[in-house]
Amino acid sequence: MDIDGRWRVEEGIDKEWVVKKWLGDIGFELTQAQRYFNTDNLGLERFKRLKISGKIDGMVDVRGRLPAPFDKFKELPVEIKSVSPHYWNSTKSIEDIKRHPKFWISKIPSQLNIYFVFNACPGGLLILVTFGKKPRLLPMLFDEKLWEEDSRRIRSVNSYVQKKKYPPPMPFDSTVCGMCDFDHLCSPLKASTTLVEVGAIDEMELEMFLDLKEQHDHYTKMKAKLIGTKDKPGKYHGKNALAGDIEIKTTRYPKKTFSIPEEVKQKYRIEDEEVVKTIIERMGK
Repeated sequence: MDIDGRWRVEEGIDKEWVVKKWLGDIGFELTQAQRYFNTDNLGLERFKRLKISGKIDGMVDVRGRLPAPFDKFKELPVEIKSVSPHYWNSTKSIEDIKRHPKFWISKIPSQLNIYFVFNACPGGLLILVTFGKKPRLLPMLFDEKLWEEDSRRIRSVNSYVQKKKYPPPMPFDSTVCGMCDFDHLCSPLKASTTLVEVGAIDEMELEMFLDLKEQHDHYTKMKAKLIGTKDKPGKYHGKNALAGDIEIKTTRYPKKTFSIPEEVKQKYRIEDEEVVKTIIERMGK
């Protein structure tokens, strides 16, 4: 990790400590802070074969302050995570986080879910913090399906360790492989990924595409600064003006909106379908 990366980590840790103090100030005492757990410990014998260890940010005192099924519990697990402002709008719910394209974010619910299992709790609290925003409190219920998937993956990893073998390399993914300290074990990195051949003319089109993308990124930032949105208005949002041969014009018209209760949404929700996402970007970005 470079110096900037280490600095970001230290800043994140500082933010997490501020949140712990804030919880205490509003009457939610954080106990068992940074408690270490290991499946070899007393009381976790039935999970011994999984060989899991880690630390939990703490347990929060909730006696008599939560509805069923939490009303019988004195404490519930709480995990505090700092995220980049860049990912703040894509982490508004537990489901958003589970499906997040960045692996270091999508793994967060699994970590908290394991705490639920080891503490025999029906759920707990995930607190997200970022720079310039108030903390985001996300209640999370125990996810049995997620636990089954994670424990299966853990058993698979343990089996390779016992055999002293490496598992087959995953398909190359720059967002994962580019940040992996063990990429030397997958040689060549792209061996397990089916790649199509790109001709010289196509490569020129790809270069043009990336150049246009960079220009569009600049345009998007400038648009946010000058026009913005209703929630984050820019300098000229809702105004009229003239500057040389440039006209700033605002029109207003009614727009119908609908509010659908969450319980109605859940009633018509279907199983997630496979999503095929293709990105074009320069290596290492």
